[in-house]
Amino acid sequence: MIPEKYSNIGKGGVVKEGIFVRFPDFAPACDDKDWSKTHSKLIIVGESNFFTDDVPSVFKDPEAWYKGEDTQHLVPPSDDPKEPNKYSKLVNTYKTETRHVDRLLEAMREVSQWVIECIYSKAIYYNYFLRPATYKKGNQSFKKDCKPIDCEVAGVALCEIIDIEEPDIVIFASKYAYDVFQEYIKKTKYETKARIEFVYHPSRDLNWNSANGKQKFENLLREYWIKK
Repeated sequence: MIPEKYSNIGKGGVVKEGIFVRFPDFAPACDDKDWSKTHSKLIIVGESNFFTDDVPSVFKDPEAWYKGEDTQHLVPPSDDPKEPNKYSKLVNTYKTETRHVDRLLEAMREVSQWVIECIYSKAIYYNYFLRPATYKKGNQSFKKDCKPIDCEVAGVALCEIIDIEEPDIVIFASKYAYDVFQEYIKKTKYETKARIEFVYHPSRDLNWNSANGKQKFENLLREYWIKK
């Protein structure tokens, strides 16, 4: 069940029924109840999820994914009674111990000196692209899979999320997703008071250890997230 406030996002557009009505597993994750007291409202935007070839989903077909009637093969139900979350856990990666989420969370803990159990307890966490990437020879990037329809749906969704949540800052943990979003808001002339920034994806050591990686993420947290 998605929050009611997200139910009309994108409704009547490419995804007729509403983006998160069709894709409830992809809705923003947030359990942050005290942001107004200790910290500003932060949205962290990842790039995308990924599915391997063995997932019985129509995700490789953008038209079927966003518009098709076969909703049983979007994020399919588990076919293993011993593993009821077999496929849904591939979407909800922020709930598991993945390298990029762990690194973001570690930085948040270091900057705040708070006990933070999960990333979405002190921020809103969300993946920009709403169709899983393919996994080819270790490459999980969505860049190789991205089509114009993906950019349209992703742009509509995030703009409406920002309008609803009114964050102080949005930090993309993907330079590629950030660039695509910037193209979208330039084309649509979207405006927001939120500061929109990017850091490099945390999964690669070289990028994360650069000036636009962990160092930049921590600086943005200190300046815009922690309340002075």
